[in-house]
Amino acid sequence: MMTENFEAIDVNSYWFVGAVYNGIDQTSRFVETGIWEVNPEANQIDSVKSIEAGDRIAIKSTYTRKNELPFDNRGHTVSVMLIKAIGTVIENVGDGNLLKVDWDNSFIAKEWYFFTSRNTVWRVIPETALRVNLIDFAFDGKAQDIDMFRNNPYWLERFGDSPSEHSAFEWTTFYEEMASKLLAFRYRRDELVTGIHKISETSNVMSILNDQYEEGVEGGLLKDICPFTVMALFNRGITDDNRKIIAKALAELLDLTEPVPESFDGIPIVNNQRTWFFSYSYKRHPDDIDILWEVFAQAIAFADLDGEIEDDRFQFMAAYDKATHCHRVGWNLTMGLYWIRPWKFLTLDRQSQEYINKKLDIEINKNGPKARCDANDYLKLLESFETRFLEETYPVHSFPELSLVADKYQPNDLEKISKNNWKYIIPSQVKQLCHDKQFNEFTVDEFLKRFTKDLEQRYPKNSDVKRDIKYVLREMAKNGSLESLSKGVYRLLNVNMTSDLDVSTYSELDIQTVPDTYSATNITSDGCFLPKAKIEMILKRFRAKKNLILQGPPGTGKTWLAKRLAFALMGQRDDSKIRAVQFHPNLSYEDFIRGWRPSGEGKLTLVDGPFMEMIKAAIDDPESKYVIVIEEINRGNPAQVFGEMLTLLETDKRTPDEALELSYRKFDGERVYIPSNLYVIGTMNIADRSLALVDLALRRRFAFIDLEPTLGKPWHDWVQSKNGIDSTILNAIDSRIRALNEDIAADTSLGAQFQIGHSYVTPAVGMNITDAKEWFSEVVQTEIGPLLDEYWFDDLEKSQKAQKRLIEGL
Repeated sequence: MMTENFEAIDVNSYWFVGAVYNGIDQTSRFVETGIWEVNPEANQIDSVKSIEAGDRIAIKSTYTRKNELPFDNRGHTVSVMLIKAIGTVIENVGDGNLLKVDWDNSFIAKEWYFFTSRNTVWRVIPETALRVNLIDFAFDGKAQDIDMFRNNPYWLERFGDSPSEHSAFEWTTFYEEMASKLLAFRYRRDELVTGIHKISETSNVMSILNDQYEEGVEGGLLKDICPFTVMALFNRGITDDNRKIIAKALAELLDLTEPVPESFDGIPIVNNQRTWFFSYSYKRHPDDIDILWEVFAQAIAFADLDGEIEDDRFQFMAAYDKATHCHRVGWNLTMGLYWIRPWKFLTLDRQSQEYINKKLDIEINKNGPKARCDANDYLKLLESFETRFLEETYPVHSFPELSLVADKYQPNDLEKISKNNWKYIIPSQVKQLCHDKQFNEFTVDEFLKRFTKDLEQRYPKNSDVKRDIKYVLREMAKNGSLESLSKGVYRLLNVNMTSDLDVSTYSELDIQTVPDTYSATNITSDGCFLPKAKIEMILKRFRAKKNLILQGPPGTGKTWLAKRLAFALMGQRDDSKIRAVQFHPNLSYEDFIRGWRPSGEGKLTLVDGPFMEMIKAAIDDPESKYVIVIEEINRGNPAQVFGEMLTLLETDKRTPDEALELSYRKFDGERVYIPSNLYVIGTMNIADRSLALVDLALRRRFAFIDLEPTLGKPWHDWVQSKNGIDSTILNAIDSRIRALNEDIAADTSLGAQFQIGHSYVTPAVGMNITDAKEWFSEVVQTEIGPLLDEYWFDDLEKSQKAQKRLIEGL
C-alpha cells in the first residue's frame, strides 16, 4: 500500500528520465558505465542542471497498451511507464548533459500505469497521493495502488468502479477504432472512396459526394477524400438516427468490432454546409488531402505512443501547422483530432471555446492563421488542461467531459454580452483582414466593405454600424493596438503576419534555461537557524493550507524566510514566480486587487493590481507554483484589502466553480477565482502595538507559524564561518541577548513577542568585521538601544541599564 500521509516530511526531488537516442535504448550502457546522459535531441523541460547529488533517479520509457493489463481497461488505451533502472545521483557534472549515477544492479524492470509523463526529464515532488505512490513504487518496492488511480476523477469514466454511472463516453472506443481502421486506407483511398459512394447510393440519408473542377459546374463523383471528412459524414447536423445509419455503414466498410454508439451527447458536429475538410478540386491545392492524411497519421502516432519520442511531437506539430494553411481547415481541425483520439485531444468548437473562456477563465492563444491556434498554442493548452484535470475540485477532468459540459453550457445574459461585443469582435476582424492581405496596413473602407454586413446581422438594432466601427478603430489607435497613418488608414501593431504557404519549423534542440533547484536544505545553507525538521513542517503546512503567515518578534527573519520558503515550495530559485507586496495603512482594495487609475490621456482606466496579475500568471501556467509575499500583512486592513478574494483564498474554493464577480469588473459577467497553484505567504510583527488583531475571517484561512529568536550553535557556527568573529565573543553575545530576552518576556507590559531577534546580531555574509566588540557596541547603540527605549519609554533608566549590561565587560 502507498504511504498514507502524503504530506509526510519529504521535499526532495525524484527524477524520471528517458534513455532513447535515435530509437536506440541506452539503458544498459548507462547502468554499466554508471552515468546518465540527456538525449541531445530532447526538447528539455526540466534542465539537467537542476538535478543534485543525492537525488534519486529512474530510467523510464512510456507507451500505451490495450491488452494484457492487470485490470479491466474496458477496451480503452492505457498509458504505461516502464521503470527500467533506478539509482542515486553521485555527481552532476554541471554541463547540462552528464550525471554520474550509482545504479542499483539488482533492480528488475516493472510497469506502472496511468500517471505518466511525456517529458524526457520529469521531476516529481511528493506533494500529492499520486506522486507519493509513484515514488514508493519506483524506489521503495511498494505496489501501485491501481484502485486509487482507476477511481481518480481523471480516469474514472474509463476505468472506475462504477462504469454504469459513467457511461456517457462509451462512444469513444468506437471513434478510436474507426480512426485506427481508417489509417489503413491512407494509401488505398480509391477503395475507400468507392465504398463510400456505394453507401451513398444505397442510403437515403447521405447524398452523393460530387466534386467540382470548375466553379459552379458539377464535375462528377469525388475521387479522393481525407479521413476527417469520412468521420464528418456522420458527425454533422442530422438526426441521431441518421447518424447511426451512416456510422453503421462505415463500420461495416471498415470492419469495426465496436458497436455503434447509442448516444452522441457532447460530440461536436460540423455544419452541414461545410462537411468537407477540403475544398472543391478547382480551388484546393494538389496536396491538400495528402496533408490532412499526414496530420491524421501523426496525431494518432503522437497520441498512441504517448509522446515518448521527441520526433513524434515535432512531426505532429509540423503536420498540424501545415494543415492549418489548407483551405477550409480552421477550428474544425481540432474537432477532427478530438473525434479520432478524444482522451488525448481537445476540441475547440465554438461551444467549447465559450466554456473555456467564460467558465474556466482561460484565454486561448491564437498565433496561427486567421487568429486561430498554431500547434504550439494547441499543445500548451492540452498540457495545461492535463495538469488541471488531476485536481479533484476542477469542474471537468477529461477532454470528453469538457466537451460534454461545454455542449450543455448556457451562459447567463451577462456572460453572453460580456465577450460578444464590439471591443472583442472588431479587433479580431482587424487581425483577420490583415492576415488575409498579408499586410499590416488597411483602410477603413476596406474594413467596412469586408465586415459591415456581418456586424449589421449581429446587431440588427444598431442604426449606424459604420459610425460605431469607425469609433472602435479610433479607440484602438488610442490604446496602442493600431497606428493611425493618415485619415482612414491604419497599421496593426505588434502582430507578425505569416504567409499561408509558410510552414513553421521546430528546432531539434530547444533547451530551456531552468533556475537552480531549491529545497529545505538550501534554506539551512543560506543561513536559517531553525532545525531542518521545523522548516520541513512549515513547508508541509504551506503546501496543504496554501496560505501561511510567519509571525514573531522583530529581527526573527520573517521576510528573509518567507522568500526562501517560496523558493523551496516551488522547488527552484525563480524570482519570476514570486511577487512581494508591502501592506500599509493606506493600501486599498483598488491598489491590491483592481481599481481605477488615471491614464496618460487624463482618463480613468481599470487596472489590475499585483494580486490579480499573479492570479492570471498562475492560471496561464498551471504546472508551476506562484507565490505572493505580503510583508507586514497586519499593517493594512486585510479584510478590506482582499475584499471578496478573502472567500476565494480558502483551499476548497480554488476552482472556477467558486468564481465570484469582483467589485470592479472589466466586462459584465466577469468572474474570478484563485487557482490552486497560487500561494500566499504573509509576515506579521506581533510586537507592533499600533496594530489591531487580525480579523478572525482572515485568521481562519491562514496557517500561522511562530518564529522566535534563534541563537545557539547554528547561529554561532554561521557567524563564525561567514564573518570570522571569535568564538568567545559570540558566546558572550549569545548569553547576553538571551538574558535580555528573558527580562523582556518576564515584563508584564511586554512579553515574549517583544524579544530581540537574532537578525540584529547576524552580520551580512562577507561583512568585514575587524573589531567584533566595536561592531556589537554599535549595533546596541543604533539598533537594539532605540528599540529598548521604545519598549520602556516610561522607564528609560531601565532601558539604559539593559543596554549597559549588553556591552559592559565584553
